[in-house]
Amino acid sequence: MKWLFTYLTSSIGKKQVMGASGCLIALFVLIHVVGNLQLLLPDAEKAQAAYNTYTALLTKSKLVLYSFEAGMIVLFIVHMYLAITLKLQNYKARGAARYVVDDRKGKKQFPTFIMIWTGLTVLAFLVWHLITFRSGTYSYYYYANPEVMDGIVVRDMWLTVVEMLGDSVSAALFLSAILAVGFHLWHAISSAVQTMGINHPKWTPIINKLALVYCVAITLGFGAAIAGTWALVNFDEKTKTVIEKSKNPNNQSTLEKLSLQSVEDQKAFTKRKAFRGGADERFGFPGKRHGDKGRRHKGQPEMQEQPQQNPEDQEEGGEQ
Repeated sequence: MKWLFTYLTSSIGKKQVMGASGCLIALFVLIHVVGNLQLLLPDAEKAQAAYNTYTALLTKSKLVLYSFEAGMIVLFIVHMYLAITLKLQNYKARGAARYVVDDRKGKKQFPTFIMIWTGLTVLAFLVWHLITFRSGTYSYYYYANPEVMDGIVVRDMWLTVVEMLGDSVSAALFLSAILAVGFHLWHAISSAVQTMGINHPKWTPIINKLALVYCVAITLGFGAAIAGTWALVNFDEKTKTVIEKSKNPNNQSTLEKLSLQSVEDQKAFTKRKAFRGGADERFGFPGKRHGDKGRRHKGQPEMQEQPQQNPEDQEEGGEQ
């Protein structure tokens, strides 16, 4: 095992490990941007269902979720530690040379010189992102739809995301962070490939161009999701209506109580409400109205008036 220790503590070993971890993070970023493009579906109800399906699948298995999150945390820590360590080593090795004119300028691209700063910016953004979205400190909403996770109550991440991105200041911060991600990936990918030993006069320029295309695609993808969501929230009447219905306090209170019931009860209740077309304003899913224009059936009690009862019992007692 001495060879492994020697390799990991060597300069080339650190660079290769940092490059490999960076490539895995870049792959995660690609998956993330594809998922977020669902926010741009023109029909707000379909976008809500699609995005909540995506996020619910990611969090369905707690074991898989926590294992994945632990792995990503390790990757980020290793990547950042090696990046800072190598930066300090290079700074120390140059000694007095760092005070003279840097002849590297003009030979290397701009993102090369701001790698450490874009990296720290991305780290700060990631921490803020996890605090606001992952932990639910920004907002936590419930959602139920028979077409999403078979009708169980899930977290309405679509509503949380569009609520934040609909704010101009938050949207601007997100766009700034995405620009930092793009600049960081621009140099990081091509540099990682060369560090792995792929350095050829013919293929290296091609790899650099592909890296640039990848970074532009990532930046434009995230940018479109952010700017498009902001526009939909602020200018699209259908989106505003869905947001208002989903945030309705009665709706959220009922869904929260329903989430405490068994999974089978949640599925049965959600599917029954969707079939009968009742109170879609309160349940956050598009129910079929069957010609009654969404009116409550005569004699049907409001769900929130009897919180001590099981939602199924309340429904059955109100049917005529």
